[in-house]
Amino acid sequence: MLRHIPVLAQEIYDLLPPNRQLGFDGTFGHGGHAEFFLSQEEQKRPIETLKIIGTDIDQQMIQKAIELTKTYAHQIKILHTSYAKIKDISKENGLFDYEFLDLGVNLEHFKDGSRGFSIKTDAPLDMRFDQEKNPTTAKDWLQKTKPETIEQALQIYGDFSPKTAEWLTKLLCEQRKKSEFSTTFQLKDFLTSHHFNQKKIAVIFQVIRIMVNRELEQLEQFLEDFPQTLKKGGRCLIITYHSIEDRITKNAFKTLAESGDFQLINKKVIVPHYTEVQRNKAARSAKLRIIEKK
Repeated sequence: MLRHIPVLAQEIYDLLPPNRQLGFDGTFGHGGHAEFFLSQEEQKRPIETLKIIGTDIDQQMIQKAIELTKTYAHQIKILHTSYAKIKDISKENGLFDYEFLDLGVNLEHFKDGSRGFSIKTDAPLDMRFDQEKNPTTAKDWLQKTKPETIEQALQIYGDFSPKTAEWLTKLLCEQRKKSEFSTTFQLKDFLTSHHFNQKKIAVIFQVIRIMVNRELEQLEQFLEDFPQTLKKGGRCLIITYHSIEDRITKNAFKTLAESGDFQLINKKVIVPHYTEVQRNKAARSAKLRIIEKK
C-alpha cells in the first residue's frame, strides 16, 4: 500500500515543546508524523506515559492508520471526527502540550481513483473525505449550489479572474440544466471541450473538493477554539499548502500574538529543504507556522 510521506517531520519534532506528554494530531492520515515523533522520542526516554490523540474524518484512512501505527498502539488513540471539534476533544482528554495540523491532502485520495478526487480516473463525482457523515457529494454540490456561490468559490479558492469565474459558472449552470455531472470524466470532458487545460481542470476539482468538505470552515473553527485547549508553554504547529489556508493561519496567529497571551516561534515560515522536495514532490508548497501559549 502506498503510504503518505510526512512533510517537515524532523523540523516539527525539533520544535515540539519539551517534556510533552499529551499531543494532538488533527489530520492523522496514515499516522506518519505521529509515528516519527514517537520513534524519535523512544530513543531518548521511556514512552509508556506519552499519548497522542489523533483525528481524521475519513474512516477508511483510520482503518489503515490503525494497522500502520500498531507498533505504538498504546500511545495512539484515533477518533473519527474533525479537528474542528478540538474543544470537545480537549474536554474528554485534557489540555494538550502541542496541537498539530498538516492541511495537505493525503496522496492516497488521488491514487485511489474510486472516490472522485483525481482527474486521471473515471469515477463517481464524490470527493467527500467523510462518506459516512457528509451527505453532500461533489455531484450534489455542482447540481444544487447557487451560481453566486460557485462563482465566488472559483475566484477565492481557484484564483480565477472575476470574468473567467462568471463565464465558467454560467457554463456549469447551463449544462446542469441539461444533465447532471455524475462522474469525474463527464466533468473533465466538459471542461476540456471549453478549452481548459489539465492544470486548470485540476484547480477546478480542488475548488469543488474544498467546498464539499468545508475545509476552510474547519480550519477557522479550530483557530478560534484551540487557544483554550493548550497548556501554558504548549505549541500549535500548522502546515499549509494553499495560499488562503496560510493567510488564515498567519492572521489568526498574528492576532493571538498581539493579545500578549501567545508568542510566534517563527516569524518567517519554515519550508522544506530542497532535498526533501526532491524526495517528496508533495512537500514543495508546504509552509510551517508555530505559535506558543505563554
